[in-house]
Amino acid sequence: MGKITISRESQFMNKMRSYDIYVDGEKTGEIKNGGTEEFSVTPGEHVIQLQIDWCKSKKIPFRVSEGESLSFQCGSRLKGWRVLKASSSMDKEDVFVYLDQV
Repeated sequence: MGKITISRESQFMNKMRSYDIYVDGEKTGEIKNGGTEEFSVTPGEHVIQLQIDWCKSKKIPFRVSEGESLSFQCGSRLKGWRVLKASSSMDKEDVFVYLDQV
């Protein structure tokens, strides 16, 4: 098995809510504000995405080998004064919720 680790920034935006984690279109778990989650995945090609309500991150395709570990970082790109733009950003992929491979 391979392993993926997802770390979420501690932020005011969505502080009290969890993001749903989807691997290959199936809900795999949730991640809380400031949290870190680890999941085992079968070797091969996969796609990961996060979602909260109708707001989604971009889909990230990845390939993992037997014994390999991959890391991802997530949160919201709405920081500082950009929080005021939250209502106009909810339908934009990778803004309200982002996911990056690190």
